Amino acid sequence: MPAGDADDGDDNRDDTNSRRRTADAPPCGGEDADTSLIGDVAADDLHDDATLSLTPEQHQRLKDGLHGARFDDVRRASRRYLVVGSGSGESGARRRRACTQLDDRRDAVAFRLEEFGFDAEDLDLWAPAFEVLSAQATWVVGVIEDFDGGHVWELGYLYRQQTSVRDVLWLLKRVYDDLETQRAQYENGMAASHLAALEAAVGDRVVEWATPDELESAVERVP
Repeated sequence: MPAGDADDGDDNRDDTNSRRRTADAPPCGGEDADTSLIGDVAADDLHDDATLSLTPEQHQRLKDGLHGARFDDVRRASRRYLVVGSGSGESGARRRRACTQLDDRRDAVAFRLEEFGFDAEDLDLWAPAFEVLSAQATWVVGVIEDFDGGHVWELGYLYRQQTSVRDVLWLLKRVYDDLETQRAQYENGMAASHLAALEAAVGDRVVEWATPDELESAVERVP
């Protein structure tokens, strides 16, 4: 497995990073007309500007949540990992360990949306906050174990924004030995189609794992 602190890939990330980073507001606008799509997604569906139209009060709450000490940590780091996935139970604990593993790398920071203080009362801010954070990320890392929880929303967002995130997305997907368990854990038709499209988009950046040790090795695959 590649070493966790290897700098391979840093140089060829510079151009992508410079295009994706934003300072105070989420990016808007569509992709170039000749951008190929994955999963038969129409160009008009890739960016829903209405979801990013905030009132002045909402915009201030967004800035208050994002532009603090933690956001400064993100902007200072050379390598930035936005880690998405389950936030509760044992699967949430595994995601947090994966985040810590990435965060321990030299000159790197790994972060989760919930670290910035947005809760169930801030649903209207999740999309623009996720937009800002994904734009700051060198890599977006999905730790996926099932389709049960708020991370299904994140999968849907990544699916809709796939032309802008597919070059920075890694999917660390849990697989189960028992086929019935596998079906039960991933029993959500729409989420399954979203994940299948994202897997097709990122290709070799889908890493399957079955045990915590294998997840640790999968995390090491991320540059």
